Amino acid sequence: MGFLNEIEISQVHNYLSNQYLDHYFYGGYPSATRVLMYLDEDYDISADITALCITPKGESALTHRDYLGSIMGLGIERQCVGDIIVLDNQAVVFLKREISDYVMRNLTSVGRQSVVVDLYTGDLSELRTELTEREFLVTSLRIDNFVASVCNCSRQKALEFINCDKVFVNYSVVVKPSKSIICGDTVSIRGYGKFIIGEVLRTTKGSRLVLSVMQYE
Repeated sequence: MGFLNEIEISQVHNYLSNQYLDHYFYGGYPSATRVLMYLDEDYDISADITALCITPKGESALTHRDYLGSIMGLGIERQCVGDIIVLDNQAVVFLKREISDYVMRNLTSVGRQSVVVDLYTGDLSELRTELTEREFLVTSLRIDNFVASVCNCSRQKALEFINCDKVFVNYSVVVKPSKSIICGDTVSIRGYGKFIIGEVLRTTKGSRLVLSVMQYE
């Protein structure tokens, strides 16, 4: 089994929970989105993951899509690639260990830029996906209202996202639009991003809530 996305995490979690099986997820660093699943708490899953540092030789800004596209252009399957964290002048990429040497030998360019690929030597425990603090105006803390605000769409369109299994709270698919969100919840909306719910900052004169949210970049 390779790296799981949020839908797969939800499916695996629900299935194993129904089987009363303990299970764990890890993606190479604390806030990883794409993760590997393992059943033995004492198993060192980090041994199955390699973090590579990709440094462009040029100065043009490269995006997550640029790095992922170039890696998959080597014939690498998506499930072998975990998170890609784009920093100011480089990217940290998490891979299944068995393909890491192949990528190091063969990835020579990203986009139109030549790159240097090395093992990442930084402290993985301190590596974090960048978060941006934002505020959203919501009519209530129901998930459908939050989705409508984030996606700048009608509640009817938000219901379509929910019915199409595009909305997750704490990595579980949302099935009821009336589900409430609380401070600390992680909400993912496919195509729109991932968010950590903060506190209600204030209430407007129109009885709407100003909600503090941290958004993954």
